[in-house]
Amino acid sequence: MKHKVLLIALLLFPCHIFAHDSIPEKSSKKEYSFIIRDSPASLFTMRQFDENYLSAYRLAINELNNIVSPKASVWIQTAATTLFLIPLTHEEGHRSILTGEKIGSISKPYFNKRMAAYVTGVTDAQLIELRDSKLPNYIRLYTSGLESDYALLLRENSLLNWKEETKEILRVEYINRKVSYISYYAMGLVDNIYAKRGVSTMSIFNLKEETNELDRDIVGHDVYGAIRHLHRPDMEFYRYTDYLDLTSEEQQFAQRVGWRSLLNFVDPLLFGKTGFTISNKYRFNLSLGYGMCPFGDYIDEHFWLSTGSFKSHLYFRQFQNKNNWFPAFGINIPNISISDSFLTSVSLHGWQQPQELSFTQNKGELGGGQVFG
Repeated sequence: MKHKVLLIALLLFPCHIFAHDSIPEKSSKKEYSFIIRDSPASLFTMRQFDENYLSAYRLAINELNNIVSPKASVWIQTAATTLFLIPLTHEEGHRSILTGEKIGSISKPYFNKRMAAYVTGVTDAQLIELRDSKLPNYIRLYTSGLESDYALLLRENSLLNWKEETKEILRVEYINRKVSYISYYAMGLVDNIYAKRGVSTMSIFNLKEETNELDRDIVGHDVYGAIRHLHRPDMEFYRYTDYLDLTSEEQQFAQRVGWRSLLNFVDPLLFGKTGFTISNKYRFNLSLGYGMCPFGDYIDEHFWLSTGSFKSHLYFRQFQNKNNWFPAFGINIPNISISDSFLTSVSLHGWQQPQELSFTQNKGELGGGQVFG
């Protein structure tokens, strides 16, 4: 993957809608951003779909809360997020990688008879070509659904910690998505217990590759498929990876992923805490995070700070491939007032990554990026 300096002022055309929430806040004015055009200019990039989804969701729940009781709203939100909306954004994350590679696909973000949501319409030959020519992008094809989930969680975290949205609007979405996210990564901890008894979880759900390759999900199990291809990218190709298909070394990596995913529970927002006050002037919050990337995985430490009109989100990240660690950091400062009629946002990022995004390489190379918008 190439890392580019993005100038959002040139590449994006965000639309802003302001609305008034019925729930009292210090300021009742809210901002809902929609990305009309992203880079590359294809529908839809992961960032574009996530941002547009979140703004549309907030607007919809705001109206829902005005017409139904709080209890009914919670039930409706729970059903909508778990049965359709979380699978929708998750599968769109997968689909966006294929679109970026100019590979057509069909997103089916609803649970089929096997209780699975798919992205279909891609041949084995196309996937093999992507694997053999761009292995990091192929690994990202597996992890991109969870990458999309994680990006949405961080965006919602910022909105809540900065008091730009209320818990009544985002609490259900946030908790359901967080639990779904952790559960997927932690599945190896449960499957390891079944594996010791010789039981395959794929057989329990009857997950077999469909006869017609165009009807198959592009990746199968996101986590196990990524782990298998990180360790054995040249092995015989097939899509649906069971825990029992993993070697003992790969199963140990799945255990590493499962245990580390529990770090995502270190989050005051899960317990309704949107920040801590210092001297009645400064507010801050923090959380830990974890996820997989095209060359391994990473651990995050996030910090949110707000004082008056100044808000910031700072993070430190520790990437790891098979055995080696690589540091990263970043900061986001939104809505910097340049004048009465001009606002801008700035994000700065720096990182070290293994050469060629290799799972085994111990030598790193530096990278950085900046975003203005």
